[in-house]
Amino acid sequence: MTIEIGYKLKQLNAMLSELDNIYQSLLKANNVSESEFIVMFSINELGEGCSQKDIAACSYISKKTVNSTVKKFEKDGYITLKAAKYPNIQIFLTDKGRKFMEESIMPIIQVENKVLENMTDNEFEFLTTYYRIYIKGFKNSVDNYIKSKKISKKEKIKC
Repeated sequence: MTIEIGYKLKQLNAMLSELDNIYQSLLKANNVSESEFIVMFSINELGEGCSQKDIAACSYISKKTVNSTVKKFEKDGYITLKAAKYPNIQIFLTDKGRKFMEESIMPIIQVENKVLENMTDNEFEFLTTYYRIYIKGFKNSVDNYIKSKKISKKEKIKC
């Protein structure tokens, strides 16, 4: 069975790949992995005292990835963990972590902010509106696909 990849999909994938390559270059220039950036960005956004669960929920990365990154940060001395109301553990930056945030994470955020500040309000609204439309449509299609896979498996089991 051959399925042709349509023009729109090719264009979208090319743009997403280009954006990813640009992002990877920026991360590499700051000697930061993608998961390290996402976790530190989330700590900055949520505030110190947040939990791994909070980070996973706001960043859309897996709890496992958050956990392994947090463990690395703790080992490297960037964060400390403090017990909170069970089962949560709160994350706090150390002085070394604040320095890492300032020198390696904030410059990346500044680059992105500069791009967004150079967009007009209309351009930004256009970008976010159509991104939301695509994400909603893609999520619905994926949800339907997953449901159909589960139904197919159940039908096979019954036979």
